[in-house]
Amino acid sequence: HQYLQTPPDRKRQVRAMTRVTALLMFFTVASGAKKTDDSDCEVCKSVISTIDGLLTPADRKTSDAVELVMQTYCNTAKTQDKKMCYYMGIGDAQSGTAGGVKREISSSLTRGINAKRLCTRLKSKDAQMCELKYEKKIDPHTTNFAKLRVKELRKICDDEGIDTKGLVEKEEYIKNIKLHFNIKDEI
Repeated sequence: HQYLQTPPDRKRQVRAMTRVTALLMFFTVASGAKKTDDSDCEVCKSVISTIDGLLTPADRKTSDAVELVMQTYCNTAKTQDKKMCYYMGIGDAQSGTAGGVKREISSSLTRGINAKRLCTRLKSKDAQMCELKYEKKIDPHTTNFAKLRVKELRKICDDEGIDTKGLVEKEEYIKNIKLHFNIKDEI
């Protein structure tokens, strides 16, 4: 029996270690709380805010009326907004739909829940809704084109409608982009 009993000093050490461990766990959990990022769920917030802005007080009375406004918006949506509509369960004849959160969104909008809160809820159900991001716009007058890859330069050309036929070298892309935006080389 004497081997089973612990000396008083040992008991104090165990209690102290338990307290330290509990404090460390508390601070780990507290510091692990996610900070909200403005770009988090940016497409979701944008689409739902836009739809919310299109709703009249009469539309807010029923989920069906809200869904009709959602469908009207999504029929004209492009790129990332179109993908968000797909994830929400509002598709068109070509793309169909991905999920069944349309009813939840429409009923939340009838109750006046804002876009940020609604997107946070949707993120817990389907994380890919918050993974959508808008493409960053570049400022051609402040961008250092020499640091960009050819693929990125080609994308800029495609977005701006610059002809890339026959272009192979990075310098050729840069020359055409600068010509398009009237950017003069500094000497």
